[in-house]
Amino acid sequence: MNDKEMPKYHRALGLTMRNPRLWGEHYLMNRDGSARRYWQHQNEDLECSATNIIHLDGRDTGKTVDIATLALHHAFVKKGGSVLVAAPHQGPVDTIIEEVEAQIESSPALKASVAVNSQGRPKIIRKPYFKIEFTTGSTIYFRPAGAYGDPFRSLHVDLVLVDEGAWLTEKAWKALRQCLKAGGRMRIYSTPNGLRDTTYYRLTHSKNWKVFRWPSWLNPNWSPEREEELVEFYGGRDTAGWQHEVAGEHGRPSYGAFNLEHLTACRLDIPEYECVEITGSELKDCDGEEAVADRLDMLLNIAPGDGLFWIGADTGYTADPTEIVVFREAVENEKPVLRLMRRIHMEHVAYPHIAQTIALLDRYLNPAGIGVDAGGNGLSVVQELTSLDKYRDLNLGPRLRGYNFGSAAVIGENEDGKPVKKQCKEYMTSLINRGLQSRQVILPASDVEIESQFTTHTYSMKTGNVIYSKGHDHIIDAVRCAVMIREQERLDGIGGVVSELPLPVMTNPIFI
Repeated sequence: MNDKEMPKYHRALGLTMRNPRLWGEHYLMNRDGSARRYWQHQNEDLECSATNIIHLDGRDTGKTVDIATLALHHAFVKKGGSVLVAAPHQGPVDTIIEEVEAQIESSPALKASVAVNSQGRPKIIRKPYFKIEFTTGSTIYFRPAGAYGDPFRSLHVDLVLVDEGAWLTEKAWKALRQCLKAGGRMRIYSTPNGLRDTTYYRLTHSKNWKVFRWPSWLNPNWSPEREEELVEFYGGRDTAGWQHEVAGEHGRPSYGAFNLEHLTACRLDIPEYECVEITGSELKDCDGEEAVADRLDMLLNIAPGDGLFWIGADTGYTADPTEIVVFREAVENEKPVLRLMRRIHMEHVAYPHIAQTIALLDRYLNPAGIGVDAGGNGLSVVQELTSLDKYRDLNLGPRLRGYNFGSAAVIGENEDGKPVKKQCKEYMTSLINRGLQSRQVILPASDVEIESQFTTHTYSMKTGNVIYSKGHDHIIDAVRCAVMIREQERLDGIGGVVSELPLPVMTNPIFI
């Protein structure tokens, strides 16, 4: 490069360093190894110079990529800079950490920009919270808010990047705002949830904030087939699920299905807890049912257990995940307490193998009851377990129930002696809420996916009926079945689940 070309080069380099989009295209890569190129709506976001930016985004619109780009760019070019990447809980934070680490690993320049300690090791701290220090003197902090925002309180940063901001509690918002330095910048990305009485909703209507709206169809891979699939899944374009998750709109008002403070109080350390993941590929090479049973036995890694157990299962089709939860009941402080001891997550597993898994759990634990969501493959699983000769010795008939969530349950009698009926799914939810409120349902703090599902599960009202959010609730549905099968003996005495006719339902999940 000659002397005449140098000024032009420096101008181009300076422009690249100042512009997050150009910087990202120069230093970052796609997961397939190709050079990073952003979609048009991402370009507009990355190049926007507004101090305060807030998003209403559908799913699969590139939020994680933009957050990772902005965090890395700020740390790379700013001396002594500081960034907080925040989210309501650990799940979204982990997703962004994964993207950031992948970019550092794939870019020699980024890798060299990470500071090292006196032993020559990268200054990447993983506990109690993830943190990366750079040679520029900049630091990126990654922290979940939790119910109260306590992890934010010790920080003072130049840039705050929030994912899933619609789900932050009001106490967490106050803590978050206090950690932003004077003159600092804040960007909030989120899928709307329909909640109206929140800081997120208010900021999307503020004149002081630049608002971006990214519906899912901005994704270049959007297709008529994908649109049709999601319309069917959410039950139409006028549903809260479509409005929030796809269209990126506030849409129909919705409400949190579970009290976050009650949930936080019930998420405790359970040393015995284990989450087991099983995929269909791990069973492919098994020759015959006996080989499958042996493989499942090995993967479950479970021993005979003493105590009172309750099992709940949400079984998906082969392409959908299946969740099975195992609770142990014990008396603590003169109250019965259910502790979640094990979760089995299965993907691409056919229903006969799901039935085998439940049978194995029954042989080891002899649970007092097993509840199964009768939707999807659930009915087939129940039929296999109760009708096939190979499971006859388990005598599951009296202990196994398949639940149609749209059916009605008789839960008591009114003053006139007439049955009181509630929608099954709604009553199940009230049982969980009652357990959380009284601290009689204990969930493991170590399982971030449980936290993710319970904190983002909502309901909306339509023609007087409660409609729960869909698509991120498989664990919740399994827990619903577990608490319902425990309640079943009482329900049987007064009529139990009696019909599948639409019934008037509660306007709000309650504690009973």
